[in-house]
Amino acid sequence: MARNANRAIFFVFLMVFATITPMIGSASAHSAIILTLDKPHIALQGGNSENITMTIKNNGSSIESYNINLDLDGLSDVWNITSVNQTVNGVLPTFEADTSFIVRLDIGAEPSDSGSFIINVSEQDSDIYSSITVYVTVSPSYASSISFNAINGPLQQMNAGTTANFTIDVSNDGNAPDSILLDVDAEPDLAAFWANFNNNTGNNSNNNNSNNNSNNNSGGGSNNTSNNSSTNVTVPTNVLMYGNSYIYTNNLDSMLEQIFNSVGEHNSTISNTAGSMKLPQHWDNINTSGNAWNTSLRDSGHDWDYVVLQDQSQTPGYQRSNQEWIDSKDSAVLIADAVEEENSEVILMMTWGRRSGDPSNPVRYSNFTNMQDELASGYTDFHDNMTNPSRDVWIAPVGLAFQNIYYSVLDSGSTPTLPGNTFYDLYDPDGSHPSMTGSYLAACVLYATITGESSIEVNDSISIAPNIKLELQQAADDTVFNQTSNIDYPWENGSQTTSMSQNRVVPPGWNLVFDDSQMSNVPAYSDVQTTLQVSVPSNAQPGFYGFNLFSASTNGNNSNSYTFVVEVLPENNLSFSFLDQTSDFIPGQSVTTSLQVTNTGNSELDLNWNLTLLSGPCTVSLIDASTTSFMPGDVDNIGFIAEVDSSADKSHVCELLLNGEGLHGDYAYDSEPFEFSINIDELIAFELGHTYLQAITLTPQNAESYQLRLYNNGSETIEFLLDFTTESPLTTNLLSSTNINVQSGQVGLWNLSTDVAQGYTGLISQNFSVTYQNITSNDMVTFDIQTVPGLAVSGPLDGRITTKPGSSVDVDLELTNSGTMDLNLTASVSGLPTGAEVMFSSIEVDLDAGNSETITMSVSMTSTAQSGSYPINVTYSSDEITKSLNLELQVAESVGLTVNSISNNIAAGPISEVSYTFEVTNLGSASDTFFVSLGFDDSNNASTWFDTTLSTTSINLDSSSTQAVTIQIRERLAGAPANGCDVDIVVTSSNDDTISSSISFKIIPIQASAQLTILADDNSALPGQSISGDVVVTNTGTGEDQFLLTTVGQDCGLSEIFTLPAGSSSQAFEWSCLIEETASAGLSSFNFRVTSNARSNYVLEQIEIFTVEPNWGSDGIVEITFGDSALSMASSGGSSTTVTVKNLANAPLSGSLNTLGSDISLFDITIRPMNSDTTSNEFSLANGQTTVFELLIDSRVTESESGNLRISASLVIDGVAYTEESTGLPVMIDGPELPPNGIELPFGVGFDEEQTISIMAGGWVFSLLLLLLMNFLRKRRRKAGAISATVEGLSEDDSEDSKKPIKKAKEKEVIPHQLKSNECRMTPDNKVTCPFCQAKLGVPRGSEPPFKFTCPQCDKKIRVVENQKF
Repeated sequence: MARNANRAIFFVFLMVFATITPMIGSASAHSAIILTLDKPHIALQGGNSENITMTIKNNGSSIESYNINLDLDGLSDVWNITSVNQTVNGVLPTFEADTSFIVRLDIGAEPSDSGSFIINVSEQDSDIYSSITVYVTVSPSYASSISFNAINGPLQQMNAGTTANFTIDVSNDGNAPDSILLDVDAEPDLAAFWANFNNNTGNNSNNNNSNNNSNNNSGGGSNNTSNNSSTNVTVPTNVLMYGNSYIYTNNLDSMLEQIFNSVGEHNSTISNTAGSMKLPQHWDNINTSGNAWNTSLRDSGHDWDYVVLQDQSQTPGYQRSNQEWIDSKDSAVLIADAVEEENSEVILMMTWGRRSGDPSNPVRYSNFTNMQDELASGYTDFHDNMTNPSRDVWIAPVGLAFQNIYYSVLDSGSTPTLPGNTFYDLYDPDGSHPSMTGSYLAACVLYATITGESSIEVNDSISIAPNIKLELQQAADDTVFNQTSNIDYPWENGSQTTSMSQNRVVPPGWNLVFDDSQMSNVPAYSDVQTTLQVSVPSNAQPGFYGFNLFSASTNGNNSNSYTFVVEVLPENNLSFSFLDQTSDFIPGQSVTTSLQVTNTGNSELDLNWNLTLLSGPCTVSLIDASTTSFMPGDVDNIGFIAEVDSSADKSHVCELLLNGEGLHGDYAYDSEPFEFSINIDELIAFELGHTYLQAITLTPQNAESYQLRLYNNGSETIEFLLDFTTESPLTTNLLSSTNINVQSGQVGLWNLSTDVAQGYTGLISQNFSVTYQNITSNDMVTFDIQTVPGLAVSGPLDGRITTKPGSSVDVDLELTNSGTMDLNLTASVSGLPTGAEVMFSSIEVDLDAGNSETITMSVSMTSTAQSGSYPINVTYSSDEITKSLNLELQVAESVGLTVNSISNNIAAGPISEVSYTFEVTNLGSASDTFFVSLGFDDSNNASTWFDTTLSTTSINLDSSSTQAVTIQIRERLAGAPANGCDVDIVVTSSNDDTISSSISFKIIPIQASAQLTILADDNSALPGQSISGDVVVTNTGTGEDQFLLTTVGQDCGLSEIFTLPAGSSSQAFEWSCLIEETASAGLSSFNFRVTSNARSNYVLEQIEIFTVEPNWGSDGIVEITFGDSALSMASSGGSSTTVTVKNLANAPLSGSLNTLGSDISLFDITIRPMNSDTTSNEFSLANGQTTVFELLIDSRVTESESGNLRISASLVIDGVAYTEESTGLPVMIDGPELPPNGIELPFGVGFDEEQTISIMAGGWVFSLLLLLLMNFLRKRRRKAGAISATVEGLSEDDSEDSKKPIKKAKEKEVIPHQLKSNECRMTPDNKVTCPFCQAKLGVPRGSEPPFKFTCPQCDKKIRVVENQKF
């Protein structure tokens, strides 16, 4: 009892302390403001900024807000300090708050501008404040640059063998004085400078540790170039491009090929393009056999070094979830696979943003820079997807080169998207497709990407102004070599050193010298000037020569380069010669000839030619009026056509003049005119011919006469000789003189005759020729040889044909066409006796001239034909000719027979006999008796298994008569071969025992087989019902059989025995089968069986499928029960129970559970399968199967409520939907015990919260004093009672036993149960505290510890144990 009182006192103290704690927080106290900085000292260079974070700690006892102000007195104006927040509000005691300051330093600041400023922080409601100082320092920067102070800037023109001086501006771009070193095509030696400086001064500069990075992006660019004439760049042999109009506009592939050819040996660059083509379309073409895209990639004549891919202009920048982007990415990977199979590598040509963005995508592509950023990111993602450990894929950053020029224009103060600048001019008027300069920029980027060489050193002839071309080349080089260190290129080695960073040697003979290579103590942000002397060697080839002018900061230990280009101007000269004077220039004819031109100058030329006739009877025209790429020392032949007038003679001369206008790039050149002459030669022209438009008709042995003509079209009278050779079968004779004289413009005649030999037909030609001074004219006369008929017929040598009745004989007849005419012949026969018939292998014969053919004549005699000798006549005739052959037909007596049957096998079995029938026919010309016998195979004797009986063994037949004979067969013993036993039937003539005929047949043991046809009256029924119908058996075996018909495993009232011939069917037998009461719904079957008597091993079983219909009792389809009869929970917690669903139907079902009830809005309810973390209310149950769900219920309300929940099951059985519901589940919610917000008493008396708390505190003090008083009084009463009991005991207990000391009962020691991590005890109000998440939870009503349940807050398993009593 004392222990319980102590506990009560301790509990009262705790309650009093909890009551008065809020009252303590209303007090306040003073404290300091503690300020700290993350960066108390900042060092910046001009144009940069940095953020400072200041932490304010509230050391006071109340929530404070602070004002922040800056004290910038004494700080240089180049510093801009901005406070992100002017106030900081609501900082709790002992808590901290952060605020930020932005420190910016203007461009042009110098180290002397360093200083400090003060940050003041004060409380808003008092005068308390704190300060902290920030120190700012201007870091020294060192940089230098070079620029040209001359007309044309860094591009200068000079002649070979000359010297020029140029003024150079040297700038100190740093914020401190510096000394600047200058050099050409090599970075200045800063180490040597400082070594020399240390030797002279004895100390080191304190700036040696400054920025050591080289800045290669200023002035004219950061390019190391050399004389193009001495450049031998390794370029790819073959490049293949796939793209669209961005490539074929301005022929980007041709541009790139020309650039390659200007610096090295390149085979070809070709492209496959079509408008708006995307990568998926390219892949479809590449993957289609025979498509040009496919054949070009796999062209055996080209080994592609690189394959360039360019996608549609918008797609790469789309979102990565866009299907078009995904399709392009997937196609790019597939194309990379195909390219890798060809041992080539892919280069992605990154395209450019549209000049003003894409109006069709105003959000994503609002302007050029946004669109370019998206495209660059997209092509990078393409690259990452295409690259794998065994394959490199490269990017040519063309779009970034466009962006480079964009920002250059922007930095110059111009607006890139307005006309009048280089960026604007990169586009066609549509703002999307490239202009000539845009395509050239793309070609330069591709060149630098592939070779790693500067595009400035190329010497192409693409027609673009030199200063613009240089700017584009510099932008391409700067993009590839300086601005894209994040992109890998094919030419990079392991150290990532590019060809642009290598020092190069000035070409031999050139001399570039600075007057002063060291500019000392140049003030910050100032310029000085020096002179660069340039000497060009006399043998320098025309073209562009690039040099890097380097400036190096000695204090910053860094260098910068500026590209300087010298254009060596060309000196042109040509020499001419006409070397074709010996050719024949004949009146009336045209002659193709040429002039030889040699380039004796020092530059390549493109020339246009003009050829003029000065005098003479000629007309001239150039074949090719231009010569391109005419290199120094090259020789070219300028072809032209000279046509001499037909009236000219040998005394005439034609005078000609050739002029040439040269052009290469922007250089023009007019050659010295070249005059030359052509001498006219004699005209020799004649022609041999005739006037016959068609072939001359010629009959063999009947000569025809005709004429030949000679036409003299020359200028002189000439004697002509006719020449010909007579060849078989023609015979040609000249009827006039062989030689004839023909004057100019006249015609001469020859008379001839020609004959032909027999046997020839068709067209045959005779050739003639006339030759004069090695000129020959030929003619040919064609003769049409007429045809003539001819025919010969031959047969047997003795002219006789021998046969007999019932026989036939073949005779060969030989037909020969001895003429020259093709014949269509028809055969006929006369004189045949009765019973004779003649057949020809061909009645009608097409026999070509000169050919022979053998015809077979078959003579057949009937068995009744009369013997004797008969003359016959065989005739072949056509419209042109008829020929006959006389023969003698001799017919003798005959003996013959034949045996036939309609079948060659028969099936026999043990049930009954079968009959095999055959026929015997007398084919002889007289009556005859025939003997019949059977023969058996020794190895497979049919008599072993079968009994055979002939109906007769002899037959007497008249000529041509027939009689049938039967054999009775029955199986005696089973086991005969399945393929049967052979039996021979032999019939022999008694008139001539050498004449016989036989046939064979097989006796095959019957094969048992049957077919069941089951007809049911209904195909479904409920359990306990019957299904009935009819069944028919068909004998599908090879013989008669006896069958037994029954059912298997179930008595359907069917057991029948019957005999059926082969192929026949039984009557319809009735059957009726009962379905078991316990049958499950679904498909089931009855089994029918047929057994053969002839073949006991033959059994046929067939099932009849039926449907057991779904069925259930009055208890419904499913039974839904709860694991608890009722639930209770706290308003801040939840509870759980189980829901069991049992299938009461005879069919499987599926369904889902849902909650019902008017009070469902009070709860958050989750249904999930038992022992599963996945929420699901669906189930599938077989017959009688049960499933258990866990029902988790959380309270949605904060006050006491009650509700009744039901579970609804939506069911589907065999496609039909049903609904079942459970009984109700009462659920009680216990609301929390809310603290009072003041007290209201009757009669309008009330107290606010503060008064209530004071009253409560007084009440607790009073209760405490009352408990102390009660405890004190209880102890006094207990002590007095003990004394009284002792006195009474001593007076009443007189016995000896009463004198023994009273033993105190030993109390049983109770060992407290130690709670485990998942255990808790239940409070008297039936609540528990979760040991995992500390949530206070209600438990199901009626639950007695120990038991388990799941916490609805943290989903952990909790074990509730018994409360121990002490």
